[in-house]
Amino acid sequence: MTEYQLDDVDEQLLTLLQENARAKAIELAEEIGVSDNTIHNRMERLADAGIITGYTPIIDHEQTGLRLHFHFSCTARISDRSTVAEKALALPQVTDVTELMTGQENLHIKAVGAHDEDITHVAEQLDDLDLEINDENLIRANHSTPLDYVEVMELVEVEQ
Repeated sequence: MTEYQLDDVDEQLLTLLQENARAKAIELAEEIGVSDNTIHNRMERLADAGIITGYTPIIDHEQTGLRLHFHFSCTARISDRSTVAEKALALPQVTDVTELMTGQENLHIKAVGAHDEDITHVAEQLDDLDLEINDENLIRANHSTPLDYVEVMELVEVEQ
């Protein structure tokens, strides 16, 4: 399979979709300076290429009563890492699992809870998996931002 080559329109579209995946094609087209038909075609091509894999709402868990966010640094055997990651992600309170290439602390797991004792409950569930919990922390804040594809791709092209 050949790598999909993003152009300026694709880069702008991906950036805008991260900011608001529910934006109407006509709004996106106006912002980018192309027709709404172009937007529809590009979104279809980006989905067919596997670049856009879905549209997921961003939920403020605190507003739903899940005010506590936990981070677990864990170690799984290298040969079991992916399987353990899938099992951890299937746990009800787990929201995110990151696999690292390192030998130690190669799984980082984020979970949510409503009460202080929920961290113990999640830890007990993780303890049933084939991993070792190295550290567990209460997250104070998490910061993220949509990736500006136009800017990033310009930097990547300069460095090549």
